[in-house]
Amino acid sequence: MQRIRDRQGFHDEIKWNKVSAKKLPLLRDLIDVFVSADASFSAFVVDKQQHDVITRFGGQFNAYDALARQLVLGSVRRGEVMWIIADEYSTPPGVRFEENVRDYVNKKAKHGYPIAGVCRMRSSGSDLLQLSDLLLGAVIYEHKVARKLGHYKPKLDLMEYVKERTDVPTFIGGYADSRMNVAEYGG
Repeated sequence: MQRIRDRQGFHDEIKWNKVSAKKLPLLRDLIDVFVSADASFSAFVVDKQQHDVITRFGGQFNAYDALARQLVLGSVRRGEVMWIIADEYSTPPGVRFEENVRDYVNKKAKHGYPIAGVCRMRSSGSDLLQLSDLLLGAVIYEHKVARKLGHYKPKLDLMEYVKERTDVPTFIGGYADSRMNVAEYGG
């Protein structure tokens, strides 16, 4: 990813909300890095108009924690041990996100202790988190397009490119294979 940035002279943060026609060649190259790597991507989509997860879980931090635990538990494979790198999310003192996710998944997993640790970091300093933001952006944008809330051509083009390169016909309704795991929250 760094070589792609250097070759194209791009040193800004890569974010879905900054997708533009000018950046599309760079962003496609970055999606190709994901496709060529031995990597997987998991996401959990919540339709906030249908599900009030903030109230259900007793606040925004509890909802973030609960949804992250469900996502990780649903993503870990038998025999796998992983480190979770999560985007930094400012929380009040006493919130133990990292420990909660690790301990919950390790307790619920039917095959050992798959989570070695959880670390939150700023996405601005992590190409991996920025690439995840692009993939997640494509997933969410398809949901927006389905609701007639998305029509920006560069984002549509990148969304379709992600689906094409990952062999995903649609993210709507969820999708799972060995590389892509997208679930929709059902309540």
